[in-house]
Amino acid sequence: MLRTITGTTALLALLSAISPALAGGHIDIKTSDIPKGFKECLFYDDFAGKSGSLPDDSKWQIDLGTSYKGGPKHWGTGEIQVYTKNTKNLQITADKTLKITPLRNAKGDWTSARIESKADFDFACPDGQRMRVEAKIKLGGNPQKHSLGIWPAFWIMGGNFRGHWASWPSIGEIDIMESVNGMDTIWHTIHCDKYPGGACNEPSGIGHPSNKVSRKEWHTVAWEVDRTQPAGHGKQSMRWLVDGKPRFTIRESNMTGVGRPDATKAWQTLTSNKMMILLNVAVGGAFPNGVFNSAGVSKIDTPTNATRGGDGASMEVDYVAVFTTGELHSPSK
Repeated sequence: MLRTITGTTALLALLSAISPALAGGHIDIKTSDIPKGFKECLFYDDFAGKSGSLPDDSKWQIDLGTSYKGGPKHWGTGEIQVYTKNTKNLQITADKTLKITPLRNAKGDWTSARIESKADFDFACPDGQRMRVEAKIKLGGNPQKHSLGIWPAFWIMGGNFRGHWASWPSIGEIDIMESVNGMDTIWHTIHCDKYPGGACNEPSGIGHPSNKVSRKEWHTVAWEVDRTQPAGHGKQSMRWLVDGKPRFTIRESNMTGVGRPDATKAWQTLTSNKMMILLNVAVGGAFPNGVFNSAGVSKIDTPTNATRGGDGASMEVDYVAVFTTGELHSPSK
């Protein structure tokens, strides 16, 4: 996401309010809700709060304005919206989902919303295990001509970015799902090492598009990292899945090659750094501009006068979860 310019399952009510420190570093959910091959839940939110309310403030920070205090302007991407905590932009729905809705006012100014998981919930894949970060998401269905600049995203980033705004991309970023301009394509990307260039070819990153991912329908998007083999030997990997089907894989050996200590360090950061989760819908910026202009159309900046906000531009999230292959403690039945 930081491309620099240049049905709902029930979580135990009691445990949903307990911090990881009190819960022993794990969250108990029904074992039937854990994907095959995984055993422990490190983070879970199915947005089961009161309809019309904001997301659980024990888990989520709502980002406001056009930057972090002291951080890069326009969130470092050139996006033009102002993030708010107005329930017109961000709310729990009657269907127990989270909806983020970008809106344009009569003056042409845009507002939207962005949330990030709090530091108490930062997570990392333990040595010798696999980890999956996933969400069930539905994107709005406005036609492409009315969607230029709309940029929903589900991503994770090194938690040590907080307060160290110049540390990107060295802290590592994994874009699990990004979509722009109303397309039926979503992108999976990593950002790492240094800017410009570096092991991840910044600012572009290393990524891959998944085509024919329908809008107005629910899809489960996930990122998995495999650390069952020791780092530094080229045998670790990460992959992205859509509705359980693998779409893109990056292997440690593909990225690091021979004699690339910078890439080896970057890989280790991406796969073992403590991460936070982010969900947002941006408007405008380098990525939607670049995708649109790469099609050979006359260069323009998004959004355009034809871009519409509202439900057709929204991102709806049924749940977000983080699972590992470690042992599940005291599972609920």
